[in-house]
Amino acid sequence: MAFPDSGHERSSGWEERALRRSLDLPRARSVNQMHRLVGAARDLANSTGSAAFTVAQVAARAKLSIKVFYRCFAGKDDLLLALLEEDSATGAGLLASHLEGRQAPADRVRGYVEGIFELLTHPGAVGYAGVLVREYRRLGEDRPQELALALAPLVGLLATELAAAHAAGVAEIEDPDRAAATLFGILLGGINEVTTGRADPLEMASWLWRFSWSGLAGSRLVGPAPNADKKRGHP
Repeated sequence: MAFPDSGHERSSGWEERALRRSLDLPRARSVNQMHRLVGAARDLANSTGSAAFTVAQVAARAKLSIKVFYRCFAGKDDLLLALLEEDSATGAGLLASHLEGRQAPADRVRGYVEGIFELLTHPGAVGYAGVLVREYRRLGEDRPQELALALAPLVGLLATELAAAHAAGVAEIEDPDRAAATLFGILLGGINEVTTGRADPLEMASWLWRFSWSGLAGSRLVGPAPNADKKRGHP
C-alpha cells in the first residue's frame, strides 16, 4: 500500500489545528495583558482624576513589566486611546438603555444630554471623564483619526438621534455627524465644570440641553425653563 508523500506542499488538518493553538495561546495572553494595563490606567485615572500617571506606574499597577507594556502599546497615548475606546463603548451602551422608552426625537436628544451627566455617577466614570476632558484637545490635534474612532460609539449615538430629530422635522440639522461632534465638544466643557467641582451636574445638564436645543431647533420649541421667572425675581 502506497502512502501519500509526506512533503510540506500542503498542511494537514492536525498541523493547522496545532498551528492555531500555538498562535492562540500567546494571543490570549497578550489580550489579557492589554486588558490588565487598560484596567490599571482606569484605576489610576480614577485616583488622580486625570492622565497624570506614567507608563511605569501603569505597569506596576497591572503587575507587569515595562517591557510587556511596550509589547502591548507603542506608548502612553495608545493606552489612553484604548481606555477612551473601551469606556466610550460602555458609556454608549448605558446611554442607549437610558433612552429606551423615550419616543419623541427631541426627548431622546434631551435624554442623551442629561444622560451624559448621569454617567458621572457610575463607578469609574469620573476617571474616564477626567482623561477625556483633559486629553480631548491634545489627542484631537496629535491623533485625530484614532480619537474619532475611540469616541465613535458615543458621538455616533448622538449623531443617530440628531438625524432622527431632523427626519421628524423638529430640528434643522444639515450634517448630523458634524453637529454631533460639535455638541459633544460643548458637553465636554460642561463635564469639565462638573468634574472640577465648579458646577452641579443636574443644573449643568439642564442648561446645556436648553442651550444646545435652542440652536438646533429654535428657542420657540424649547419653552421657558422651569421656575425661570422665580430665578429672575418675578413671582
